[in-house]
Amino acid sequence: MQAGAELALVLMTTGAIAMPAVARKIAIPVAVTEILYGVLIGPSGFDVAGDPNDQFIVFLAELGFAFFLFLAGLEIDFRGIERKGLRSWIMPVVVSVAAFGLAIGAAQYLGWGTWVGLALGATAVPLLLAVVRESGLSGTPLGSTMITFAAMGELLTIVFLSLLEISQHAESTQEILLGLGRLAALCVAIVVVVVLLRTLLWWFPKPFTRIVAHDDPSEFGVRVGFGLMFVFIGLAMMAHVEPFLGAFVAGALLSFVVREAESLEHKLASMAYGFFVPVFFIHVGLRLEVTPDLITENIGMIVMIVAIMVAVKLLPGSLLFMRGLSWRPVLATSLLLAAPLTLVIAIMDLGARAGAVDGETEAVVITAGILASLLFPSVARKLLKGDGTGEAATADSH
Repeated sequence: MQAGAELALVLMTTGAIAMPAVARKIAIPVAVTEILYGVLIGPSGFDVAGDPNDQFIVFLAELGFAFFLFLAGLEIDFRGIERKGLRSWIMPVVVSVAAFGLAIGAAQYLGWGTWVGLALGATAVPLLLAVVRESGLSGTPLGSTMITFAAMGELLTIVFLSLLEISQHAESTQEILLGLGRLAALCVAIVVVVVLLRTLLWWFPKPFTRIVAHDDPSEFGVRVGFGLMFVFIGLAMMAHVEPFLGAFVAGALLSFVVREAESLEHKLASMAYGFFVPVFFIHVGLRLEVTPDLITENIGMIVMIVAIMVAVKLLPGSLLFMRGLSWRPVLATSLLLAAPLTLVIAIMDLGARAGAVDGETEAVVITAGILASLLFPSVARKLLKGDGTGEAATADSH
C-alpha cells in the first residue's frame, strides 16, 4: 500500500460496518449511504481518505465489484422461469427491450452517448425486491410479476453491456465480428459447463448436497461458488470480454445448476455484502467529483435524467394493464424498475474504465441515480400500501 492508504482502509472498513445502521435510521438504501460516505471522506468532501487510486484499495473495490455482479447473477430465479414457461417472459422481454431503445435513443438525441443511455434503461432486482418484501407482496401474483420484470431487465442489461463492451473496444467491423465470435465461444463454454455440472449432479448427487449444506465445516459450497466466479472471470479475460461480466455469468450459472441454494446464497451474500460490496460503493463515492457547483451547473441534466429513467419504463410498462392491473401497481412497478442504482453505478464505472465516460458525466448520472433511488421507492411504497394486496389477489401472473 502507498503511504496514507492505511487511513483509507480504516475509514472504509468503519463505513462498511456503520452505514447499514445509518441507512436504517434515515430510511434510505444502504448503497446510497455508502456512496455518500465515500463522497464525504474523499476529495469532494473532507479529503481525509488519501489517494482513492491506491493499488490495494482499488483491488478491494474491484473484488467487491466482482462479488456484486456475481450475486446479481445468482439472484436470477430459473425455477420461476421454468415454472411459468417461456411464454410468460415475452412481455418482460418486450418491456425491457423497449425501455432500452427509448433510453438509448433519448441519450443519443441529447448527445449523452450510448453508455449513459444504457444506464438510463437499466433495471436491477435488489431495490425492487426489498420493496416487494416490505409491502408483503412476496409470493403473490403481483409480487411475482414485479420480480419477473426486474429479473429480465437485469439479465438484458448485462447482455447489452457485453455487446457495448465489444463494440467499444473494436475499431472495425472485423474486430466486432471477432469480438462476437469470442463471446459466442464463451457462451459455448458456459453451455458445456452447465451440461457437465447437471450431468454430475444427476450421477453424483452427494457432493452437490455438500454445496448447499448449511452446516458443512469446510464450507465447500462457498469455495465452489467463489471458485466458479474466478474461473469465469479468467475465461472472460481469455475471450477479451469485460472480466466482471464473467462474474455475473458465474452467478447465473450457479443459480441455474443448483436450484435449492438458499443457504449457499445466504453465505455468499453474507461474505460479499458484509464487506467487499460496501467497499466498492464507498470507493465509488471516493472517486466521484461531486461538488455543489457541479450539481448547480448540471441540475437541469440531473432532473432530465430522472424524468427519462421513469418515462422509458412507464411507457412500455403500460402493457401491464393487459395483465389486469390498475394504475397504482403499474405506476409503482414502473417507478421501481426506474431505480436501478446499483447497475447505474456499475455501468458508469465500466464506461469510465473504457474511457467513454468522463468524470463529470459519471458524477452527474450517479447523482441522478441516487435521487431516483431515494424518490421512486418511497412513492412506490405509498402506491402499494393498502392497494397492493388487493391487486395481488386479482393480478394475472401468466
